[in-house]
Amino acid sequence: MAAVNSFTMQTPLEKYFGQRVKNLFNSLHEFELNGDDVSLHDFRVEMKKLRSVIKFLRNVYPKQKIKKPEHLLRAIFEEAGEIREYQILQQWLQKNQFTAIEKAYFSAEKLEIMIQRFRHHAGTHKSDLKEVIDYTSNFVHSTNEILAEQYFVELNAKVAKMCRRNLICSDWHELRKLIKQRIYAYNWLKHESDNDDPIFPYYNKLQEQIGQWHDWEIIKDVFAQKQIYLSQDIDVQKNFGLAWDKLTTGLKQKEKVVEDLLARSGLPSNGQSGTQQIQQPAD
Repeated sequence: MAAVNSFTMQTPLEKYFGQRVKNLFNSLHEFELNGDDVSLHDFRVEMKKLRSVIKFLRNVYPKQKIKKPEHLLRAIFEEAGEIREYQILQQWLQKNQFTAIEKAYFSAEKLEIMIQRFRHHAGTHKSDLKEVIDYTSNFVHSTNEILAEQYFVELNAKVAKMCRRNLICSDWHELRKLIKQRIYAYNWLKHESDNDDPIFPYYNKLQEQIGQWHDWEIIKDVFAQKQIYLSQDIDVQKNFGLAWDKLTTGLKQKEKVVEDLLARSGLPSNGQSGTQQIQQPAD
């Protein structure tokens, strides 16, 4: 593919891609140094945004051409996701003082081993990410911005249609991923101002609430997979009874919040974003 002239005005997609590259390496470097949950969270967010660009490119170019960078990113994302899931479990157990379950099944020592392993792999991850970026940048620079606009319009319509359906819980996580893809894709377009997406607050609140519900679903699923209910430890049994009741009650409440949001979506029938002013994040 032809190189892009350095004096050529960058498209919104090129600017977005460039910012992701910068933020991605900064957050990975920070995690490599400190191993903290904030930098890991930031790294995973940037990974999601970069993967959203690649997902778009798969709609433009032959899928086989995008297959390798997609595979490399998925492998890194999944490894980071295992740590994040463990952190969510630990934080929930600590917040609710279910110490017996934490010590028996989700020890701080195991989390530390997972973190150190990921930090040990940081050099390899950087090399893989550089390969992904070098390869993907050629497609980003060659993509006409009209294609990004068309993609957003189609994506926006899909999200609007899905929100109006009577979705069952098992479809919520897929809806959340679609909403986040739509929010990311918004930034690949030119705008009259930074505040011309009136549906953003609704979509953002909906995806956040689905995310909170999904975190609790993960905790409940992991408890079942670990078969904590079979433990012979009295303290674990007591903890489990209280924890399961809390999860069951909390999930019902979170489901109600999501259902209420879906019931009052108030979206325009054509799924267009409109032009009224509303707060929209820069990335």
